[in-house]
Amino acid sequence: MDIVERPPVAPDSSFWEEFERYWARVPEKGFFLGLLAGWCVLFQFFGISSFNFNTTTPSLFVWMYHAWNTTALDSSQGNLIPPVVAVLLWVKRKELAASMAGPWWPGLALTGLALLLHVFGFLAQQPRVSLVAVFLGLYCLVGLAWGWRMMRASFFPFFLFAFCMPLGTFVEGLTLPLRLLATRLTALACGFLLDIPVVQHGTALYDPSGKINFDVAAACSGIRSFVALLAVTTIFAMLTYRSVWKRAGMIVLTIPLVVFCNVVRLVAIVLATQAFDKQAGWFVHEWFGFVTYLLAIGCLLAVGHWLREEPGPAA
Repeated sequence: MDIVERPPVAPDSSFWEEFERYWARVPEKGFFLGLLAGWCVLFQFFGISSFNFNTTTPSLFVWMYHAWNTTALDSSQGNLIPPVVAVLLWVKRKELAASMAGPWWPGLALTGLALLLHVFGFLAQQPRVSLVAVFLGLYCLVGLAWGWRMMRASFFPFFLFAFCMPLGTFVEGLTLPLRLLATRLTALACGFLLDIPVVQHGTALYDPSGKINFDVAAACSGIRSFVALLAVTTIFAMLTYRSVWKRAGMIVLTIPLVVFCNVVRLVAIVLATQAFDKQAGWFVHEWFGFVTYLLAIGCLLAVGHWLREEPGPAA
């Protein structure tokens, strides 16, 4: 009997080995890195013309960090978006490597438009406009260095930078309807399901005994959960499905899912206060948000499993 020797199986490459292999295939590295450095220097030293959120330098990057971590703006998800974009670019590395070409000079005109947008934001003292310009310009620099096909292949990861925008007062018109809806649904759930005589008055909930008496503040409207969950749902839908309607359906699902989870959280606060005391209700208020996030992710995965697609061509 002949013995057939099989060739040895090559061990899996480490992250750094694979990174070096793909990095070696990238054309015009020096050109892009020079453009990137100049773009970052511009926004570091001439990024903003008005100082707020504890910023004392003209750096847009410093302003951006403080804006993300200012409690009143409910925009802490911005800290997570750049690492997520980096991970997605790595996941799409084969497609991106196949899309790279030489310089695409129309990208210079697009970069100029991003620069003009920043000039407008700088002169109008609107850092959010400049924040749009910095990410838009970065995307245009990718096209300038590597071509329009590279822009098309990297569109979705760069689109996620939209979730870096600090919301602040721009969503005040949305938070009040969400607060009213959550308060109304909480009162109905407590009255019909738990037999707790909770009365709604605007965004306030109270009972005749006075034991339950709290207001659904703007921070409890669910807008922060909505933005964070919308980012997660968008990434999940775009990576999981090829069908446009399934992607859209999963993204739209974010709205009722956030409202449902917020009502569950408010009902849990009422129940803890009724069963124990206000201290217990405050404990649930501070920590039950993690449970509702897990509930939302669980619902998202369940629906995602139900809508799963078989391997095949795009729908």
